[in-house]
Amino acid sequence: MADKRRWIIIWVLFVANALNYVDRVNISVAGPAIAKAFNLGPAAMGVVFSCFFYSYVLLILPMGMLADRYGSRAVSSLGMAVWSVGAMLTGAVDGFGALIAARLLLGAGESSSYPTGNRIVREWSLRHERGVATSIFNMGSTLGPAIGIVAASALIASAGWRMSFFVLGGLTLVWTVAWATIYRSPERAAWLSDTERARIVAEREPVTAAPVTPMSVKTLLKKKTMWGLLLTHGCQTYSIYLFLTWLPSYLVNVRGLKMISAGWLGMLPYVAGSVGAVLVGLASDRMLRGKDLSSGARRKLMIVLMLLALCVAAIPFSRSLVALEALLILSVLFISGANTLNFALTGDMIFDRRSAGAVYGLLVLGGNFFGFLAPLLTGYIIAATHEYTLSFALAGALLLVGAGLSMVLVTEPLQPRETRDAAAELERSAAAS
Repeated sequence: MADKRRWIIIWVLFVANALNYVDRVNISVAGPAIAKAFNLGPAAMGVVFSCFFYSYVLLILPMGMLADRYGSRAVSSLGMAVWSVGAMLTGAVDGFGALIAARLLLGAGESSSYPTGNRIVREWSLRHERGVATSIFNMGSTLGPAIGIVAASALIASAGWRMSFFVLGGLTLVWTVAWATIYRSPERAAWLSDTERARIVAEREPVTAAPVTPMSVKTLLKKKTMWGLLLTHGCQTYSIYLFLTWLPSYLVNVRGLKMISAGWLGMLPYVAGSVGAVLVGLASDRMLRGKDLSSGARRKLMIVLMLLALCVAAIPFSRSLVALEALLILSVLFISGANTLNFALTGDMIFDRRSAGAVYGLLVLGGNFFGFLAPLLTGYIIAATHEYTLSFALAGALLLVGAGLSMVLVTEPLQPRETRDAAAELERSAAAS
């Protein structure tokens, strides 16, 4: 056990990310009840679902830069505290304006989650374990909605939609206190053995023969690899947020399911996606062990998963609940697996860990710009066409575009070539020994 304690932090991060998505998905489950309470139509609910992203997208990059400067612990703790308050305040709103304000506060707090979480994964995981470590952390984005859909559905059915926000937001606040009290970096974690601490520090980065060039945001934005990573992430994230925001309403309003039934039916795809994402991360680590990951080798498996995820466009045409559930499970499984690999792929392309927060900030910024569009466009599409068919077709088209962008653009590391070549040679030597 002594030399495996680093995995404790990875699993703790999974719980934090799951709570992130529990609080995030609560609004979609409560959507029909909120729309009825405040007399809001599909377009207005699209604004409610999307306004979370106004503050979220605006603050993602600053949060990553703050994490690089002040450390992941301080920024992640502050973010969790803010989003838990935003979640609880959602249960106290008295109208459309207050609802928007609460969602903006939630988005501001949750903007810290992925830049700091991926930075912590990179600080704690050995480089040849990064795929599975990233997949465990990212599993929170699929298992969290599964838990959140069922928990929120049960709370809404038994105690009303307001209580669901009070209870689930309060749970995050308790977790925040524990996290801020306990978490430390590997260099400062007293519960690590000296042997494991030394191994983490030695094996989390490639040992380079050339000096690593620091990367500023300006420098990163000049690189086609950065644009390929963030645009691909956006094409994946669009589908993720289409499901997170509109799936419960689709199951209730179009498929005619009761709230509890919709909760259970909406949960299963996320459970399958959680398991699948971990298996994909583990498989990618094993398949690529000893290869030069800095050239983007991991993206090939990711592209295959994105192409398989095109089945999302067939969802509106499913005739039975069994066929519908099968398509939902496959779509979420393939999309979440591809999304996880894009995070791991980004880690492969970084040698300067001092810039990791900025890199992941840009990645998540690109992803969530598209994520912001998903609930908003879907609301207007439903209002105009009175159906969801075009929404799912657009999600499929973006996945196809994202696969092409990754293949063309993500071919070089984010560091100078001489650094990559030196590191790759040492990676091959280490694998052979």
